[in-house]
Amino acid sequence: MFCSECDKKIPNDSLFCPECGAKQTHSKITESAQMFSTNNTTKQCSDCKCQIPSDSRFCPECGAKQAYYQPHTNRLKQKYSPQSTVKILTPEEQAKVKKRNKMIGIFVAVALASCFVIGVLSSLIKPTINLNKYLTVSFEGYDTIGKAKASFDTEKFKADYEKKLNISKKKIIKSMSIPTFGLDNLISSTDIFLSSCVDGSLDATDGLSNGDTVTYTWKCNDELALSVYGYKLKYENTKFTVKGLKEVETFDPFEGIDVVFNGISPNGSASISGSPTAKAAQELKFKLDKSNGLSNGDTVTLTASILFGDIIEYCIKNYQMIPSPLKKTYTVEGLDRYISSSSDISEESLRSMQNQAEQVFKKHVEEDWVESSKLLNFTYLGNYLLTAKDSNNSWIANNSIYLIYKAQVKNEYSNNGMAYDKTNDFYWFICFNNLLVDPSGATKVELTKYNTPSNRFVIDSGISEGWWSTRRWYYYGYQSLDDLYNAVVEYYSNFYNHEDNVDKSLAVTEIDTPNE
Repeated sequence: MFCSECDKKIPNDSLFCPECGAKQTHSKITESAQMFSTNNTTKQCSDCKCQIPSDSRFCPECGAKQAYYQPHTNRLKQKYSPQSTVKILTPEEQAKVKKRNKMIGIFVAVALASCFVIGVLSSLIKPTINLNKYLTVSFEGYDTIGKAKASFDTEKFKADYEKKLNISKKKIIKSMSIPTFGLDNLISSTDIFLSSCVDGSLDATDGLSNGDTVTYTWKCNDELALSVYGYKLKYENTKFTVKGLKEVETFDPFEGIDVVFNGISPNGSASISGSPTAKAAQELKFKLDKSNGLSNGDTVTLTASILFGDIIEYCIKNYQMIPSPLKKTYTVEGLDRYISSSSDISEESLRSMQNQAEQVFKKHVEEDWVESSKLLNFTYLGNYLLTAKDSNNSWIANNSIYLIYKAQVKNEYSNNGMAYDKTNDFYWFICFNNLLVDPSGATKVELTKYNTPSNRFVIDSGISEGWWSTRRWYYYGYQSLDDLYNAVVEYYSNFYNHEDNVDKSLAVTEIDTPNE
């Protein structure tokens, strides 16, 4: 018979063409086909095990492709042996074969799809390096002063990745501009990788006690590791508990030592007083980080040390003890400060200065005024407070307060039928310098140290006193409040800020006129 697909001669009753494998449509067996099927050798189908011509490319019964075949031209010269038989499958068997072939096709398709997915994932998923497996943190020393050290096992890393990171060093060095100074052959790929891609540090390395926690934080160049080396870095910041530090007795090197504060804020000073009581502290040296220019509320730090070498090693070696702490902080307190506002002046202190002013002026009247001058009123008007712009200028006072008074004086004189009888006003001050406020808020002022006007003015009656002069009265002070202001405030404006608290309507006290 002939194949219904490729028209090749095939054995009679073949369900599938042994040449092209096409399923056949059965037809009447011709004589030529019968002649073709005789005197030919057979073999067993590799799939369904039936006897088929030995040169069949496909099984005529099940259609399975055979592992070995001869060209059809050879088969035309051969004849089937009379003993050969061809098994004809029933429709049920054909259905089974068809189902089996379908399942095989499905399995093959799934296998091919899996291979494709694996290939795609392989191209997307990069190999990973777990850095934490090479990290160790060790602790050494004594409790409270222990030290931590992080180590990366470079040798183990090289053993694991030296060959895997074996890419062109020249390419890496060039791409990252690494200076090698002609020593390329001495630098391995792993050395370059670690120096350029891997880094990290501990958040604390000394002053540790058993039970403390330190954290190792990685600082890696993930992008460089992936783009140049093709590796994804895997790491996690890790906490380690301090343990294994040797226990040792401690002593306080500052016991018996104190810091004393003196002077006036903001130029206070600090000094060390006393001596250490601990035997192990007798040879220690103590030093303040700041001893001048201090104000209340500032802090100074006292540090214990040894003249030569390490203080910890010295104390352990000689006394089997550790000084702790090595630094101690003190807060500046107890310093007086210069007043900077009239609100700093207490009412009691202001009253004391006013009393002093009245006594000074009264004594001046008694000692220097003539009979024809009579004090009528002596009125307090307020004060001018001056504060230095530069507190470090030692040539001027840090502050000055001027208490301002208005004096009313009656001047009388007559001669040769002419008379002068008039009440005159003038302005006077008393000045106190460098007023202080102590920590309790009380004002400190030296009442015995003061200044009064050196300026003198004259009131002329215009009436002849004989010879070539007229009757005149001379007073220390200023004829107007503006003159006084210009003399004590405006004149020093380059050096002082000022606060004006003068009120002409204010008259808080009067003193009696001196007896004639």
